[in-house]
Amino acid sequence: MAQLRDYLHTAVPAPLMDAEVEVVDLHAYIAKLDREFKTQRYDDINAPLLYVRIQIGEATCNALIDCGATRNYISQDFMVRTGLGPRVRRKSQPTQVTLAGGHTHKSIDRCIDSVPVYFAPHASEAVSFDILDTKFDMILGMSWLRSKDHPVNFFNRTVHVRDQNGVLVPCTVPLPHPSISCHLVFAASMRVSIIRDDIEEMGGCFLHALPAHDASSTDSPSDPRITELLDAYNEVFEGPHGVVPDRPIRHEIILEDGAVPPRGCIYRMSEEELSVLRAQLDDLLKKGWIRPSSSPYGVPVLFVRKKNKDLQLCIDYRKLNAQTIRNAGPLPRIDDLLE
Repeated sequence: MAQLRDYLHTAVPAPLMDAEVEVVDLHAYIAKLDREFKTQRYDDINAPLLYVRIQIGEATCNALIDCGATRNYISQDFMVRTGLGPRVRRKSQPTQVTLAGGHTHKSIDRCIDSVPVYFAPHASEAVSFDILDTKFDMILGMSWLRSKDHPVNFFNRTVHVRDQNGVLVPCTVPLPHPSISCHLVFAASMRVSIIRDDIEEMGGCFLHALPAHDASSTDSPSDPRITELLDAYNEVFEGPHGVVPDRPIRHEIILEDGAVPPRGCIYRMSEEELSVLRAQLDDLLKKGWIRPSSSPYGVPVLFVRKKNKDLQLCIDYRKLNAQTIRNAGPLPRIDDLLE
């Protein structure tokens, strides 16, 4: 962002007194930016460097692959973001960082041992780091490169690691940082940045109105291949009806010993709410998702107004939840479910 801000300050021609000349210069400047973005001209000093996308806990970053570094390093800022502060320990003997020219840069007396780093789904390794004040979030040096089989191809810009089954899987290698980057921002966040006069959050901003979406184009696709595909899998796009078929696993609510069916009051509703409730009950009965029941268990319902002023049906299960034995099993990882 700093380089982009400096580029904008130096590249924009000084506005002339003639309004027409100023407009012509501005158009030429925007055209120049557009040409640079289309050709992806990489002017950053980081362009030749090779990174891999890694994840530690909930935090992600681009780790620099550096065969000239003898050890692995993590920055102070990224260490804080990952919440690894409590695992930091002091070294008995500080490590001296020596640059390529032979000059000693500084000594490092803090490190973190055996941090689980995810390089791909089902591909994690325990990596130890020295904490170094650097602009890179993470540097993977020879300590990591020679620890296991990590094929690195600088020509093709590919990095592979082995997953839990011993199979080589590719790491995510981000593209080099362009001198002009394109990001999606929301109008609300941009408005807040402008009000706060947050210079660090802004560089150059070009607003473009998206064309209105024509719903009729999606109803009748012009491409015959799309129409053929939709017809072949028409049942996939139909709304579900009836109860869920029998599955190997049947879920149940396990209650505490001696629990009796809770009793609750019926919440009062307005005429609008009663009509919406009747319509939703009729729809659920028609789909077969609910049925009349004489069970001793029953819970009240109520409505909450949504942002678009529609009514959202809510079911009050609080008394039933108070009698339910909590499931102590851990939730599955999202990446495992998507794999």
